[in-house]
Amino acid sequence: MKIDFNIKDILTLPTTIMAALSLASGILLFFPTSILEKMYMIDFRDKFGFIIGIVFVVSISILIVNLIYQTASSISNSKAKRNFYATAEKRLQKLNNYQKSIVYALYQQDNRTLPLPLHDGAVLELEQNIMIGKATSQYMVDDLNNAFFPYLLHPWVSDELNNKPMLLSEFKNAFRLQNERESQSKVREKYW
Repeated sequence: MKIDFNIKDILTLPTTIMAALSLASGILLFFPTSILEKMYMIDFRDKFGFIIGIVFVVSISILIVNLIYQTASSISNSKAKRNFYATAEKRLQKLNNYQKSIVYALYQQDNRTLPLPLHDGAVLELEQNIMIGKATSQYMVDDLNNAFFPYLLHPWVSDELNNKPMLLSEFKNAFRLQNERESQSKVREKYW
């Protein structure tokens, strides 16, 4: 019988398996002899004690490293999430008027969804900053050069606008200014 084991497989075992291996090998190594005699494990410990010791040391080491890594990762993620929401208003205020008008147009909709130009840099920047996102992964368009795709407003943005009336009025003014600018450019195009 050939047992084929790979060190990579051992190192990538789930934390629960590592904890079980550590517990089982620790019981075999450190339990009193009277208890091990009742479990008929004395001969097994005497015969394979060295291997059990290696299994215990390796599994407890991997378990401790995994737990430290998972704890640090969890703390880092929660800190990043808290920082993301703490700086939300500042990031929204840094948007230009065109981007603010896009966000406000989405905010005005009951379902917070509108078709927006797919090849627009401002739309792509809002998507990159996790303020808006595509509502679907596939969508039929008539003109590939001027494609419109349904985008949705992320909930944290609408929460910020709902909770901060000054921010909402700033976005509303940007929307109004953008509409005036577009109507003036249409008038100019008409005469030229």
